Amino acid sequence: MDRTIFIETSNVTKFNTAISSLESTDNGELGFALVYGQAGRGKTETTLTYQARNGGIFLRVRQGWTQNAFLTALAGKMNLSPARSAAACKDRIIDRLEDEPQTIYVDEADRLHVDRIEDLRDIHDETGSPIVLIGERELHGLLGERRRIWSRVKQVVEFEKVAEEDVAILAADAAGLDVDPDACAQIVKKADGDFRLVWTLLAGLEKAARARQTEQINTKMVEDVAKKALNWRR
Repeated sequence: MDRTIFIETSNVTKFNTAISSLESTDNGELGFALVYGQAGRGKTETTLTYQARNGGIFLRVRQGWTQNAFLTALAGKMNLSPARSAAACKDRIIDRLEDEPQTIYVDEADRLHVDRIEDLRDIHDETGSPIVLIGERELHGLLGERRRIWSRVKQVVEFEKVAEEDVAILAADAAGLDVDPDACAQIVKKADGDFRLVWTLLAGLEKAARARQTEQINTKMVEDVAKKALNWRR
């Protein structure tokens, strides 16, 4: 399996379109983007790929971050020296972004206290820098708790279950497998639309196909591999 393969799924296309629009200075819609969905749908990988191509600051949230810890971590991603207080740290972040505007990507943002979202609102309001918040479904409710935050959300992208056609493309590109349509549908069902589990199943199917000296994947092979690869799932 070639784990470096990245395919443009329907979720990726929606993400790219939304963030490009958010970053555009022509449409007057600078603000926040909400990117949410069940774990394993490819949100983080999609964000990192977009950021690598287009620039920006990527920060993964850790559980229990205080205001000082959160702002210090964000400042560190911007290569800013430590500040004496959270307020001073926020000022440094704002000063840097005023000089060098960048999009800020905050992954696992559903772990943040809503007051940390307010810190990001301050940063956005004073710099105009787009803020992209990535997380699970709970993030939608977190942002909706405060009208002044929700009113700044200009783009909403829900990462849905992986599509059957995406499974076929990934199998061909990453493992050289020819998966028939019924088998693709079965993979999606077994993985519950989770891209991580799709990778797991395809890795098992690649081994099974090699053992049989074939590239063709059918539903029976999927069933056999799923019993072994996903036997921990109820």
